[in-house]
Amino acid sequence: MNTDPSRGGGSPARERSRAGGPPVRAVVVDRAPEAELLEAALDAGAHVVLEGPPGTGKSTLLRAVARSRDIGFAFVEGNAELTPARLVGHFDPALVIARGYSPDVFVDGPLLEAMREGTLLYVEELNRVPEETLNVLLTAMSEREVAVPRLGRVTAGPGFRFVAAMNPYDTVGTARISGALSDRTCRIAMGYQSAASEVAIVRGSVAESGAALDEDWVRRAVELVRATREHPELQTGSSVRGAIDLTRVALALAARRDAPLADVGLDAAKVSLSGRIKVARTSDRTPEAIIAELYERFFTTPKTEATEGDSPGQSSAAAEGGADSEQQAAPQRRPRPRSSPDERQVSRRELESSPSFQQISPEVGQVDEEALRDALSDDVDGTIVLLSRMRRATDPALRAAAERLSARLIFERVARGRPDRSGIHRRLRSVGRLDGDLDIEASLDRIVDARAQARPVALDDLVSSHWSRSSLCLVLLVDRSGSMSGDRLAQASILAAACAVRMPDEFAVLAFGRDVVTLRELHEQAPGSDVVDRVLRLVGHGETGLTNALTRAAEVLAGSRASRRVVVLLSDCRVSDSHGEGLPAAVRAAQALDELVVLAPGGDSAEASGFARRAGARCAELTDAQNGPEVLDSLLAGLS
Repeated sequence: MNTDPSRGGGSPARERSRAGGPPVRAVVVDRAPEAELLEAALDAGAHVVLEGPPGTGKSTLLRAVARSRDIGFAFVEGNAELTPARLVGHFDPALVIARGYSPDVFVDGPLLEAMREGTLLYVEELNRVPEETLNVLLTAMSEREVAVPRLGRVTAGPGFRFVAAMNPYDTVGTARISGALSDRTCRIAMGYQSAASEVAIVRGSVAESGAALDEDWVRRAVELVRATREHPELQTGSSVRGAIDLTRVALALAARRDAPLADVGLDAAKVSLSGRIKVARTSDRTPEAIIAELYERFFTTPKTEATEGDSPGQSSAAAEGGADSEQQAAPQRRPRPRSSPDERQVSRRELESSPSFQQISPEVGQVDEEALRDALSDDVDGTIVLLSRMRRATDPALRAAAERLSARLIFERVARGRPDRSGIHRRLRSVGRLDGDLDIEASLDRIVDARAQARPVALDDLVSSHWSRSSLCLVLLVDRSGSMSGDRLAQASILAAACAVRMPDEFAVLAFGRDVVTLRELHEQAPGSDVVDRVLRLVGHGETGLTNALTRAAEVLAGSRASRRVVVLLSDCRVSDSHGEGLPAAVRAAQALDELVVLAPGGDSAEASGFARRAGARCAELTDAQNGPEVLDSLLAGLS
């Protein structure tokens, strides 16, 4: 039963079952160990967090345990709108105006109801709940009581327990759980079930509709879905819910079209799975293309047969070819800029001077991707320089492999472990604003005062809440002049990846020598690895046209919607533009910008520091490529 719909995302659903319900193992497939651990934790009076990806049965497990123990529980969906008032409860505004504050006009929220009744409070998506709301839970968990202004203290009944679920792999719109909350809970990790268990789950779910099932088809559907979790171009795969919907939609399509499952399976797979998977930033393929590849692998190509002469993985490569053909039909990408048409090639003997080259390329034309990943972890600077040289190798196969892998692996190296915060917003309260939502709870005292003074309620008496998010636009200026060639220019690929990770929507990359070249437009929809690839193709030569570059950056920023507009300049600021007005003009162009951050090459920062002082900018020295993202974060934080 749902209560008070005004609570929005915090509306709880309360359930109670008769004692002696079905055993947990009869309800939840392949979760007997987790069920035992959960019951033991509840018996011990502990609070519990169930942690695992979507579709692993966290809510189902708790319901089954609650029914077997004859315990009611309040179900609360965690999201950014779950405020403390929605969790704890609130005074009814109309009754307060008529009768004043008293306990009988207070409407309990799910937390207080669970505490009074001595039942379970279950919060789903715990890491989406605002921090101020989670803080309310700390006292309830450790002291087993909550103090409510004008109401008093509410003490928890003996059976009160807090149970939560969260997906630790979802980084959009989520936040880290504080150590204080983690210290008050036990954690039960729940991974995906086995393939056989997922087949049983799909079979049981679809059988409820009464449809006839093809057992082999269900098994292939589950294998396809499980393959999405390990696909190299997918950041997030589908849960078993995808296999359930795939099977259901295929059965429904087959019935509507009067066709066999084989004729409708691909359409069903695309509609059921394309929204569940998340393509990695390093891939430029569509979800539908990847689903088509996997469908071809598990449904179209016989698993135990191979055409004579085929090598392992050839059918998968064919599917890849189909996807590539589809992409070739699309509009051509903007040409990738090259700084010099007569770029000098590098022989294998020259490449062997790098200590890690033999491990990365043990044979002519070969690249060991794992060895390359290890080298990037051990020596970022040296490996980036090596990669830039491998992209100019005389060996065409080695050159192609380096071009194919380098940008993606560099981007992954920078993006690893950094959450995407682009979806996080915060609720702010304001007085006297017409936009946003009226916050009745926060406005109540002012409304009561107005009534007591026998005056109309004015706009300044009302508190509204609205969403706000810090908005930032970055323009990365990469100096590709002769004094910034070689290792210095290679550092720019790390900074380009760092900007792509931090601002996936509004950031631009410009490269400049005498002229300015756009490597990424401000609102271009391009994978971050593409931007890194364009930077890696640069070769340092020519003059340093700093004035033109800064002027062009200001023009780009004019098209931004962000409240903060920052130019990040990677340069030694050794102005050598024979057609400009020299350093004074560059200083004037820099002073016209809202914010400027100068990153100078290590051991050669004197002129950059002097330029930054004259322009009123911040400056830091890059000792190596690896510390580039950290230096960038530090400087941006100092500007905020």
